[in-house]
Amino acid sequence: MKKNLSKVLLSAFTMVIVLSLIGSINVTAVETPDQTIEVQDDTIQTQLQSNVRTMFCFRERTRLTVFANIGIELDINCEALRIGDKDVIIEVEGDDDLKMTMTCTREEAQLGLMNGSLNRVRNRNSYRYLEGICIEMEATANCNCECKCDPDCTCVCDCECKCDPECTCVCDCECKCELDCSCVCDCQCKCDPVCICECDCQCECDPECKCNSECPYNGAFLKARLRIRATNQNQLSQWAYYDNENEEWVLVPTINQDGYLTAETNVLSTWTLLVPEETTSAILGTVAIASVSALGILAISVFYLKKRR
Repeated sequence: MKKNLSKVLLSAFTMVIVLSLIGSINVTAVETPDQTIEVQDDTIQTQLQSNVRTMFCFRERTRLTVFANIGIELDINCEALRIGDKDVIIEVEGDDDLKMTMTCTREEAQLGLMNGSLNRVRNRNSYRYLEGICIEMEATANCNCECKCDPDCTCVCDCECKCDPECTCVCDCECKCELDCSCVCDCQCKCDPVCICECDCQCECDPECKCNSECPYNGAFLKARLRIRATNQNQLSQWAYYDNENEEWVLVPTINQDGYLTAETNVLSTWTLLVPEETTSAILGTVAIASVSALGILAISVFYLKKRR
């Protein structure tokens, strides 16, 4: 009897050690942050350096780790008090520095994301929203180039009439600017019949400047990897984004990698996790069956105990 008990205890101890090692492997597989920033409210604006993994901990609840191969001027808004304890990692890839905005909310009523709400996705199957976090990502790419004058530009001319000091005639010279610049130089000067007028034309363009093809394009978003720590509640979920043009949710392939539900995308939109409705129904059915079975077993046990007395 004592030998059997020793074997059982030894087996149990070995199993605990093995599970601990597996757990430690899963934890170390995800790179630890290079820096952690505690955020005491819901917003932060900061400049992230390239290849630096930064964890933002909002109100000691929601953890958002951001990593990129380029520098990012980052603006984050996170409803930590409503979202609660979540561990999310976003890895961004671009071809130059970016300006990005990330907005994390618990619900988005206008997109049909309410706690427990049912949504139809592109494949027409039903998926339920249970995770309690949705992330909207936006990126601004600036074209840092000088606008060339074109017919739509408003030009401002500074005309100066250069005359020969020995001239004795008066001329009215019109400034001839390039393209459609309407500048008139009325110079009263004593000059020879050919009056020389120089025009310095500067182009004043609106913010939507039409840059030529030679202008460098600064900051193009290429792709991102979204990751959220897997739990017993969300392990069957899939990442999905909202297609604003077609007004529908689109699922993307999602895998469990190193203990995180992971998906890759080249789409900037609102992202969340959805669970197949048949899965939730099956779970609820299993729970109901288990509950009924437990009550039945309890009732039978009570009956036999009373009968034995």
